[in-house]
Amino acid sequence: MERSVSRSTLRKLALTASLAAVYTVFRAVPISKLIGISGTITAAGMVAPIIGIMLEPAYGIVSVFIGTMIASLEPGNPLKFYGLDFLPGALNVTLVSLAYRGRKIEASLMFAVMIGLFIINPYTRLFVGSGLDSPPIPYLWMHLVALLVLISPLTSNLKAKLSSNNYRNMIIAVGALAFTGTMIEHLTGGILFASVVGKGAVAAWPAIFLAYPIERTVLIIGATLICTPLVRLLKQTILQNSHESSVPAV
Repeated sequence: MERSVSRSTLRKLALTASLAAVYTVFRAVPISKLIGISGTITAAGMVAPIIGIMLEPAYGIVSVFIGTMIASLEPGNPLKFYGLDFLPGALNVTLVSLAYRGRKIEASLMFAVMIGLFIINPYTRLFVGSGLDSPPIPYLWMHLVALLVLISPLTSNLKAKLSSNNYRNMIIAVGALAFTGTMIEHLTGGILFASVVGKGAVAAWPAIFLAYPIERTVLIIGATLICTPLVRLLKQTILQNSHESSVPAV
């Protein structure tokens, strides 16, 4: 049994390294410019669902951390938040991993805590204005929708949905994970932005409010298109990893 557990651990470490390499590549692909701070939003979130599905939370966090740090060595892609740049992606992968493994309560609590941290930060805004360019609806409207999706039946029995032969159900499941994951990633990034920039962040929220739904939609669509075929292709490997993660170590 010890030898079996050792082989399983080595396989997980190898998978962690492989997915870190994939994350590094996507982390180097810009999607749009950040508002209020230099840098770009990257395509890394498009591969977060497959990392969360394939890896348990701890391994997923390590994979994202390694990928973020390696990608930061590329010119034009430096760390912006004092080395904490991996946190948004790490929470994305962690939420997906928890939800996929049936730990929805933990995933939902994590999301709710991040919403609370955003609200109490003195340099964030719950409402960003009342003009035509900033309608009087909560800044977090898309995040609240994502939380509702997370606690809804859409994210129930994900292992069964992603291992079935029903491609439509598979697309819906991956899309739900991509949506909830990318929104907690955006929320975490917003908290880091407000904490690092401070008072200077306040003026940026109206512009971010208008831009983020478009950016997140692009990431969600990209993640669904990329990860769904991968889930279908790697279905047997995913099932094997799920079985191994349920076996207690001795």
